[in-house]
Amino acid sequence: MVFTGAPEDVIVPALHRLVDAFGRWAADLPADPFVVEVLLEHRWSEGDGLLCRWPPSDLRAALCDWFPRKVTMAPDEWPAVVPTVHAFVDFLFAAGLADARCATAADLHAGLDALAGDFAEAMGDESRYGPAKFWSMRMLAAGVDLEDETATARYIAEVRSGRITVDQQLLDRMTANHLAADQQPPPRLPLVAVPDDSTLAELASRSVAVGRVRGFVAWVGDGRPLTATGRLRLADARELITRLDLPDEIDPVLGGRAWRTPSSDELYDLSIVFAWARAARVVRVVKGRLLPVKSAAKLVADPLALAHRMVDAFAGLGAAVAMPGSETLVRWRFGEAMGAVLLPLYLTQRPLARAEIAQLTWDLLEDGAEAEPWWRDAHDGDLAGMLEQLAVFGVVELDRKNARLTPLGTGLLAAQLRREGADVPTVASLLDETAEVVVAYAADAPAPLRRELLDNWVRHHPETGPAELRALAGRTDDRTHRKLALRIVGDR
Repeated sequence: MVFTGAPEDVIVPALHRLVDAFGRWAADLPADPFVVEVLLEHRWSEGDGLLCRWPPSDLRAALCDWFPRKVTMAPDEWPAVVPTVHAFVDFLFAAGLADARCATAADLHAGLDALAGDFAEAMGDESRYGPAKFWSMRMLAAGVDLEDETATARYIAEVRSGRITVDQQLLDRMTANHLAADQQPPPRLPLVAVPDDSTLAELASRSVAVGRVRGFVAWVGDGRPLTATGRLRLADARELITRLDLPDEIDPVLGGRAWRTPSSDELYDLSIVFAWARAARVVRVVKGRLLPVKSAAKLVADPLALAHRMVDAFAGLGAAVAMPGSETLVRWRFGEAMGAVLLPLYLTQRPLARAEIAQLTWDLLEDGAEAEPWWRDAHDGDLAGMLEQLAVFGVVELDRKNARLTPLGTGLLAAQLRREGADVPTVASLLDETAEVVVAYAADAPAPLRRELLDNWVRHHPETGPAELRALAGRTDDRTHRKLALRIVGDR
């Protein structure tokens, strides 16, 4: 009953088994198993995948939003929907499938009674439909067989030719409602080892990038003048290069020739520190002077708090990190590229080839299009610059071929994902969960983390834990979960 993040080839047969079981249980009731199948698909695709745990709010979201937008049903089938869900609630409790954190049957039935009128109204409101459902319902009303490709193509051709008219205002409302509602849910995240705050604080204090930004703010002091064009003065840049131990060089000698540095904008690493400090809102420019943000003084004094601010600010550094003159989409969609780099590293918790990361970002930003070699080289060059700065930050570790997320990177990204509304499972957050949820997460975790989670969970539930694991082993049809539950109980 726990399918958080399960792939389609796992959830589909499981749904079939559950819907079939419901169909047998409700054989003498006026219930439609299709309704239950759609309800469960919604809980997997849009919710948390906990088919055993239902609050009234999730039933309302499914019936008054998902069904109107996505589910194509003839109007004479609508009256069976809410009674079928009533029957499904009774089935969950009768079969012992509702878990300990599911709302009571009485609360779920009361919630269904309260939403029945809203459901009927929403199902009849065409402006609530998604585009695919809108046209499917129009064709059904016109007597078109949706399985007949020739008939459906003929209907669409009639619409495009203007021989079948549709209220444009209705179409506009439908499209606006669909775009507003059809947001992707936060990513489903695996259990990972997230360092505690004291460990993260120590790691942040050793971050080169954090140290540079702190040193930059200390150098700013009460304020520093900028040039007329808002740049750091070259004399100040020379001091900062030494003070912050930057690899930049003013007036470098290359190939036996001295090259004059015309402005501090030519100093790549210093420009990034300057841009990062501004993006993190720890310094600001006022009337030609660079000033500290006084309200950020506590933040700057706390390396971990500053690191959290800096990881959020990093998404805005495209213009500073991209190579001069570069106009790649890495530069202009730097935040998206950052996500394409960090999220796969978080989800896999293993090193990824830098070539694989480059392909992921290319596919995201350029939609996998073919490109001239020079354009792809420019993309990969700007991505390499991003990776190098993340390594300076201490968020990733690089070698010639691979990149991996560091413990600091894991902790900072986990916190950022939480701020964006994602559920970030950790050993501590799962201690109060049910046995089935814990075993489901443990089964997909690396062996040491799996053992840590299960050992801590059993210690947290000394009286009820072993019995819950035995009960799970007796009812689950997942062999891996059964073996894992029995092995943990056997170790006790």
